[in-house]
Amino acid sequence: MSSKKIIAKRDLICDLCGMKIPRSSWCWIIHDDAMPEIVYFEHIQCPSRPAAAKVSNRPDYPKHAHHQSVATMMA
Repeated sequence: MSSKKIIAKRDLICDLCGMKIPRSSWCWIIHDDAMPEIVYFEHIQCPSRPAAAKVSNRPDYPKHAHHQSVATMMA
């Protein structure tokens, strides 16, 4: 499958969510390489999908917040 980002020249229907892609908006056109007559259209980001989640670089908290290491208890 090959995809290309295009501007819609007419109103289209998104093959993922089924909602309308308005004319003159950006969308993906996807061609099946084995069968070129099959074409799919998709939103850049479907309106019904949530925004992409940002990955946090913050480390996880310890499971036991009040747990102290043996070295600190021996001091």
